[in-house]
Amino acid sequence: MIVQWGVKGLWLPDDDHAKVIIDLQLGIVCNWWRDVGRITLPEQFQKLTPTNLDHHVNHFNSPDPATGRPFNEVTPFISIACGTVERDTAAATNHVHSALSTALLYGTRFAAANVGYLYRCWMLVGPRPAVEVQGVAEQVRDLNTYRRYSAYQTEGEMTAKVVIPVNHIQQCEKWVWNRTAKDFMLEWVHPNPAFTEPERLSNVRELI
Repeated sequence: MIVQWGVKGLWLPDDDHAKVIIDLQLGIVCNWWRDVGRITLPEQFQKLTPTNLDHHVNHFNSPDPATGRPFNEVTPFISIACGTVERDTAAATNHVHSALSTALLYGTRFAAANVGYLYRCWMLVGPRPAVEVQGVAEQVRDLNTYRRYSAYQTEGEMTAKVVIPVNHIQQCEKWVWNRTAKDFMLEWVHPNPAFTEPERLSNVRELI
């Protein structure tokens, strides 16, 4: 296992909605949980499947086979931007896609909004796919692990499951469009007093 830092971009109505995720220790929940209001462990096991992960990554706006609704409304997964590198073989060069720029795109609805909120957080990831294990995020950006072609690989996605616990969230950031700079600028940072530093973790010890 490794600790992977990432940035989750969210478009939210105002500062209060952004801060309450930390202040009330809600964490960031998946759209499925937000939609139904209450979920059970058996339902989670039924939702966390390779097929649903593929729908989340590659067919986000397509109908959910089970309900017919857009899959993005009922997904049990949460996309987190981690950044990635794209290799351009024709130009013999590599292009870096930063986590911050990708998270800002989603947090501002692809720059349709003048304000976006970013959450810096960490998750545990494994070297192999483990979709059924809720506490381990999937490194879908890693071509050594997920080898099937995806048109969205350059988004540098890590995929959390069901919820990002509040103690995994370091802070919330408000980014606002600056007309002079013609770019998004950081306006404030709301730290999380309940944050747990990932350095607290260590390798697994066997039973004595």
